Amino acid sequence: MKIVVLEEAQRQFETKDAWWQENRDEKDLFADEFEQALRRIVSFPTHGQRYRIARGKQIQRVLMKKTLCHVYYWYGAEDDTVEIHSIWGAARRRGPRL
Repeated sequence: MKIVVLEEAQRQFETKDAWWQENRDEKDLFADEFEQALRRIVSFPTHGQRYRIARGKQIQRVLMKKTLCHVYYWYGAEDDTVEIHSIWGAARRRGPRL
């Protein structure tokens, strides 16, 4: 399976990981939990919570329970590809722009 982290999601990851490194005792928790989320997505790409359709793609999400962020992604079964669209705080009142 091919995993593509879109540019905006990459920026979000880098920003959140840097904040975590500077402000938390468990400095690697965010990166570790993101890696675990990717493994779950790769293992069961259709099991994410359906979020909405954006640009003709069914976006799903999985929750990173310890850091309270959702990973928003699209799975293309035809070419076995996962696109990571966003990493967004679950506590926010609205979802990300997709």
